Amino acid sequence: MQRGEVSEWPKEHAWKACMRAIVSRVRIPLSPPEFLQSFQPTSRYTFFMKITKLAHACLDISLDGSRLIIDPGMFTDPLTDYSGIAAVVVTHVHQDHLDESKILKIVQQNPSLIIYCTQQVADKLSEDWKITVPEVGVEYTTGPFKLEFFGGKHAVMLDDKPQDENIGVLVSDTLYYPGDSLTPCPKPHSILAAPSTAPWLKMNEAANFMTQDRAVQVFPTHNAITIPAINQMTSQTLGGVAEANGQKFHDLQPGESIEV
Repeated sequence: MQRGEVSEWPKEHAWKACMRAIVSRVRIPLSPPEFLQSFQPTSRYTFFMKITKLAHACLDISLDGSRLIIDPGMFTDPLTDYSGIAAVVVTHVHQDHLDESKILKIVQQNPSLIIYCTQQVADKLSEDWKITVPEVGVEYTTGPFKLEFFGGKHAVMLDDKPQDENIGVLVSDTLYYPGDSLTPCPKPHSILAAPSTAPWLKMNEAANFMTQDRAVQVFPTHNAITIPAINQMTSQTLGGVAEANGQKFHDLQPGESIEV
C-alpha cells in the first residue's frame, strides 16, 4: 500500500455505501509498486530490427535491446553511444572498413562482445579479444542476432594483385551486406545493403547485383569516397533501376535508418 492510501476494508464499505448495493465483497486493488509505476521501456529495446547507415560502409543494427556494428572504418565518425553492442563484423582488412582504434573503443565499453572477421583482420587485432573467423554457410548466434557468412574473396581491383579475403554477412535472415564483393546471398532476405561506388565497381555491375538479389528493399553503401554530386547521380540511377524492378530504394544518408 502506498503512503497516503486508504486501506482496502474502508474502501470496500465506502463503495457499498455510495452505490447502495448489497455486495458480499468488493476487491479494489492497491496501486502498483513504485518500481512498476516508474518503469518505461527504453527506446533502444525493440522487437523489430533498426538498421542505421553510418558514413561509408558502416552499419549500426539494433534488435531486442542489442546492437551489431558492421565495418567501422576510417571514413566513419567515432560512435557517440557504445552501449549494448553484442558483436562487431569486419568484412575485410581494408582501412575503409577496419579502423582498429574504433574497434578498441567498442571493446573497452563492451568487453564480452564477439568480433566476426576474416583471418587477415584477426591477425591485426588483439589476441585478448573474443574473435571468431567464421566458416561460410555456418550459422552463428550472438545475443538476438543470427549471423551467416558467404563468399570469401574481395572483388578484383587489379588483375595482377591477389584478392584479399572478404565475407558477406546475412543478419537474422533480414539484411544482407556483401562487404566489398558482389557475392550473392543464397538465402531469402528482405533488405540489401548494396555497394554503389568503388574503384572495383562499375555502374552496370552495381545495378545487376541489386536487381538479381531477392530483397524488396535496397539502400546504397560504400559511398564516402566520391563527391556528393557523384553520389546523388549514382543514387538516382540505381534508384530508378530498383523501382523498375519492383524494389524500394532508400537513399539513406549517414544517421538515417530503416525499421523492419
